[in-house]
Amino acid sequence: MAKSIALKKPSLVSAQKQSAVAKITPKVKFGKYDPEAKLKATGKKVTAECNNERVKAVSGKTIKEAIATGLYTMTDLKYDIERVKTLEIV
Repeated sequence: MAKSIALKKPSLVSAQKQSAVAKITPKVKFGKYDPEAKLKATGKKVTAECNNERVKAVSGKTIKEAIATGLYTMTDLKYDIERVKTLEIV
């Protein structure tokens, strides 16, 4: 039997290493958001500490760079910007 390979979720450590990859435009539909717009953490904290760390990791990056790190999908970004309000567009 062939062994299946488990795919690992991107970690915060790998997000720092993937900054060079972020220069390439990911194949994502950005909708009403400009891919070059900068993200900023609002300071609001949520219960899950991993989400707080993820917000901190993408603060200061563009939307395109945040998607390229693998920590966020466009759906996650929209949710954090519009509903939870842990991120804002500067």
